[in-house]
Amino acid sequence: MAIRTRGTRPGRAVAALAAAVALAGCAGLLTWWNTDALGADRFCAGALTSTEAGSALPGPGRIVQQSLQDGSDPYYSFSCKVQRTNKFLSDDQPGLEAELSFDGADFAWAGSALWKDASAFSYFVGGATGAASETQAWVLLPGGCPGAVRPNSKESEVPVLKVNLAQGRTTPEALARVAMSGARHVADGLGCKETGTLQDPARLQGPAGAPKPTDPANACGIPGFRLPEAALVQGKAEPGTERVTGKESRTRVCSLNLKGPTAPRIDFAVSDDPVVTQGVRQDKAATRERSRTVTTCKDGDLYLGMSRNDAYSDLLLDEGMDKASQARTTLFEAFANAVTAERGCGTPKS
Repeated sequence: MAIRTRGTRPGRAVAALAAAVALAGCAGLLTWWNTDALGADRFCAGALTSTEAGSALPGPGRIVQQSLQDGSDPYYSFSCKVQRTNKFLSDDQPGLEAELSFDGADFAWAGSALWKDASAFSYFVGGATGAASETQAWVLLPGGCPGAVRPNSKESEVPVLKVNLAQGRTTPEALARVAMSGARHVADGLGCKETGTLQDPARLQGPAGAPKPTDPANACGIPGFRLPEAALVQGKAEPGTERVTGKESRTRVCSLNLKGPTAPRIDFAVSDDPVVTQGVRQDKAATRERSRTVTTCKDGDLYLGMSRNDAYSDLLLDEGMDKASQARTTLFEAFANAVTAERGCGTPKS
């Protein structure tokens, strides 16, 4: 006959309870480490909500704020980094940085090494002036920001909120939301008066379809924009393909990817956005250079800009200084004359 020992069942109950508590504790730790449960509601001194951060940084792990600079010491500055962290994944996790900088109003189309492939961006339609891709976004702040004036500041520079994603990709819409929230926060810090322009865009306008072959007589889909012979080099830079952003945004960008072993490229930008045209007009050099100008049209000011990647610039220099100068001048003239003729504008300023 089996002998029952008193206390066996309570002992089992205690052990089961302890196991349950341990499992609950482990589950709680897993939830804490691998999700945003009970995490912060806002980041970056309130500039960014947890929802905005989560949509821009998808995936497992917990979002944490890595660094923050937000204040006037003695001049206002803003920089914030947030990142996904995960106790179980050794690979680098996605993170983003939002930062206030001061640049030319057309910095995104000026051939910067950090802001490439302008025609791959989706541009804001309605609301603020900005653009976003799967890894970057920017918003131009309005004029009249007292905090933007500081020693050694240049009249040609305007405040810009920039967002860069490290590791991975997200949607342009997610980064646009982050950039807009950051821009409003920074505008408050700079004391901007015309914050009514910082409205959310109605939508984003990306590239108008896949790249297509360039018509040398109507490049970028602009009637009469004929690529000058001086801008081409046989076997090294010949008409190839082009990609153009859609027509709904006030800013349109076209990238000409020329056919050649070094992948030469030329970017053209047209904008009648007042934030852009007024910002560029502050740069007195822009009205004298052939690659950046603002001209007056029947419907208001129009910005025209052109930039070249290093491969194309180097290629022209290899052909000689005269060739490079002639190519730059004739190419911009052909572009500007075609655009202004189409839009009923005056002759672009040299």
